[in-house]
Amino acid sequence: MTENPESPDTGPPPDPSAVDELAADTDRKRRLKRRRYLGLAMLFVGALILLSGAWLAVTGMLARNELQTVRSEMHQLRRQISAGDLPGARVTAASLAGHAERAHWLTTGPVWALAADLPAGGEPVETVRGITSSADLLASQALPGLVRASKDLDPATLRLPDGSINVAAIAANAPNIARADAAMQEATARVAALPKRTWITTVDTARSDVLAQLESLGKTVHSVDLGASIAPKMLGLDGPQRYFVAFQNNAEARGTGGLPGAFGILVVDHGRLHFTHFEPDNTLRHVDSGVQLGADFNGLYGGDKSTNLYVNSNVSPNFPYAGQIWAAMWQKVSGEKVDGAIALDPTGLSYLLEVTGPATLKDGTKVGADNVVSLTQSTVYSTISSTAVRKQYLLQVAKAVSTEIVQAHGSTKSLVKAAGRAAGERRLLVWSRDPSIEAALDQTSLSGTIPVTSAPYVGVSVSNGLGNKLDYYLDRSVTWQRTGCGATRDVTVSIALTNSAPSKALPPYVDPPEYIKGGKPVGDNVLDISYLATAGATLTSATDGGRAVFVYNGAERGHPTFALQVPVPRGRTTTVVLRLKEPAGTGAPVVLRQPLVRPLTVKLDDAGCG
Repeated sequence: MTENPESPDTGPPPDPSAVDELAADTDRKRRLKRRRYLGLAMLFVGALILLSGAWLAVTGMLARNELQTVRSEMHQLRRQISAGDLPGARVTAASLAGHAERAHWLTTGPVWALAADLPAGGEPVETVRGITSSADLLASQALPGLVRASKDLDPATLRLPDGSINVAAIAANAPNIARADAAMQEATARVAALPKRTWITTVDTARSDVLAQLESLGKTVHSVDLGASIAPKMLGLDGPQRYFVAFQNNAEARGTGGLPGAFGILVVDHGRLHFTHFEPDNTLRHVDSGVQLGADFNGLYGGDKSTNLYVNSNVSPNFPYAGQIWAAMWQKVSGEKVDGAIALDPTGLSYLLEVTGPATLKDGTKVGADNVVSLTQSTVYSTISSTAVRKQYLLQVAKAVSTEIVQAHGSTKSLVKAAGRAAGERRLLVWSRDPSIEAALDQTSLSGTIPVTSAPYVGVSVSNGLGNKLDYYLDRSVTWQRTGCGATRDVTVSIALTNSAPSKALPPYVDPPEYIKGGKPVGDNVLDISYLATAGATLTSATDGGRAVFVYNGAERGHPTFALQVPVPRGRTTTVVLRLKEPAGTGAPVVLRQPLVRPLTVKLDDAGCG
């Protein structure tokens, strides 16, 4: 064979063992490098975790301090707003905003975001971030609007020198308050959506406390928003508004409080208030209102002729019914259409007179906070025997007191607070013909509406059954006891009515002699009781002093209503016991507190169901 001279000389073949050794060495070097990199990576991750943990710990501690200040200042802000200390509230709001902003800044960034997103164990971080975010939202969006509004709506300056109310200022600030309310509701919703329980109890406690503060402050802000949204129109910004104002006499009980007596027509025009009419109750003695309120209303109150007999027009405790009836009656008599109706009783007037000072009658008599209740519901029946003269006297009292309140130049803040107290006790009630205004009023204590609710309901309403004035001496108490923890509960309602009328003979108008001649003992009374129960309730038994009694079944705005009439002898207590089966409902029991001369005593005894 001949060699190819162009073929290269490749040398001897490689040693297989040497190749294997070289490959192994290369592989060892690669593994060592990977281990070195892995070690460095683990060291870096470890350091990062340590640094992140330290960052979370340090910033968390700083954020906690800021939140503690926010929580403290929220307490202080709520107290200042409730007390009407607006200058102090503005200072507190500014300080709170700064602390909330710092707390939010401290809990933002990638470290906090990653920690909050951990599949297990990140709940406390998520809660802290949510709290600081909500606090910042509150401070940056809700409080500035409230601070701006408080400068213009300070009660000390809201009433102008001529006595009118600065309606334009209210209207101008309504948008700020609405934005503040929306931000407050959003902040509350955010905190409510955070985990209730985590593995850090202090975080859970902080969430609960902040949520309680937000809910409490939110209710106040929402009430202010409702007021600002409807006040301009109600106060005549767009033109005069007319209101039927009825003065109720609680010595003769009715569902909304007392017998509707003298009344006036109040006109409000661009914040200026004045009365155009004052009339005695007999002006509307037998006027058919023509108002149709449905089958349930007719079933319960048709026998009382509530829509065509003024003295029984408010037997139902649902005030909007009375407001509609009064407005229609006045329009039929006068031809004048009113925009709403207002009810006031002597106790409510006494709260307002504490601020304004007493009114003076033509004969020089001073009618003030200390005597308006007794004068109009007791004394007048002893001192004036003539019915016609007495009606004119009470009309004079109504006119003098109303004029004193309307023209008052005292503390507007105190007057608003007194009105709020009266509304909270259902002694000052307002109904509006305007559906949008009425919808807003329905969310406040001013409405006097029987709520449509699934909550447990405890609704005792009494009306005088003899046309006397003995309810001046009436004491009432209700004990509501619920047992069991199922979907349906056993409920026992004990209604105690005590007649504390004196043993001596009372004026004829207080205790009419025709009933006494008919055999009724002096001072004995008869009352009509209506009990409005929880939606879906059924009555299993009803007793008076242990004896079974007849009960009429009806319904009032979704509440099964059980009505009966009972005698209440002088010096004794009549106790009616109702036993019911009721759905468990949702939330705490709602109690109807009918305003009479003496307050209702309520005891709620609910089984604890975890």
